Amino acid sequence: MPSDLLSLNLSIDPLLPPMSAAKGPSLSIKPLASATREQLARLYLSSYPPEVGTATLSEARQEIEESFAGTYGVLRDDASGVATVSGRPIGAIMVTERSIWDEGLLGPFVIDLFVAPEARGNGAGAMLVGHAVEACRAAGDSKLSLRIGEGTSPAAHAIYSKWGFTPA
Repeated sequence: MPSDLLSLNLSIDPLLPPMSAAKGPSLSIKPLASATREQLARLYLSSYPPEVGTATLSEARQEIEESFAGTYGVLRDDASGVATVSGRPIGAIMVTERSIWDEGLLGPFVIDLFVAPEARGNGAGAMLVGHAVEACRAAGDSKLSLRIGEGTSPAAHAIYSKWGFTPA
């Protein structure tokens, strides 16, 4: 397996980061469908540098539409979610049933985790990952995987490490 692939063994019960560690008023995780695709596209565009994500809103809209259409795998409604503050989307995690890029890799796969730059540092990213971890564990999945790359921020690396993701 490539070195940019991380997995978390869900069959063991590690000491998990507290979900209440989020800072700020009324930060909550809601179903992905609670945000419009337009909101998600704008959030996606603002969350990644153009060389990593998309350079235009039109491209971001296409990326989000392709995610919902299953181009990157079938989305898991239970494990995907949107972080909101006072009802406004500030981040999202998108989890598919499996990786379409790794033939032998079984189990759910995080295709995207993004948080608006102005909302970073309040615990939204950690809460989104925790939501996915707990949903997959509750569904009986044995592991959750994701890829890191040049667009993965140091904060995201820290979140994955805190949750116990290790190279696959």
